[in-house]
Amino acid sequence: MCKLGDIIIVKNYIGDDGETITQHSFVVISDEKGTISGLDYTMVASVISSFKSEDHRKRKLKFEENVELPLDAMNKKNFKKSSYVKANQAYYFNKKKLNYYVFASLKDEYLDDLLKIVLKLNSEGKLKIIMDNL
Repeated sequence: MCKLGDIIIVKNYIGDDGETITQHSFVVISDEKGTISGLDYTMVASVISSFKSEDHRKRKLKFEENVELPLDAMNKKNFKKSSYVKANQAYYFNKKKLNYYVFASLKDEYLDDLLKIVLKLNSEGKLKIIMDNL
């Protein structure tokens, strides 16, 4: 089972473009059960991506929805590459239907910053809800 702030690796999921993606990391931004558009969910997560270069890092961080996760942002483990969370994307999952495992968890300070940005983006109508994995 996973909880708020956990970093999970999802075996297969449908991305925001409708394509199937394999082996990708997410950070759990809600572990509350609920219903959205008549569908049950048990977790909401945002996708994590790695920076490919310093130039890529600079380009991505120009947007407030991309939240940087430095190498030491995890508890007990470290990222191998500097990464960022796409905080404007909320993936809704049902854990019973999802093939995943918990890899690590975010340190509280990074989780707090991420959740503040997600809530801000949501209040501004900028949060993309992705329900294709329910």
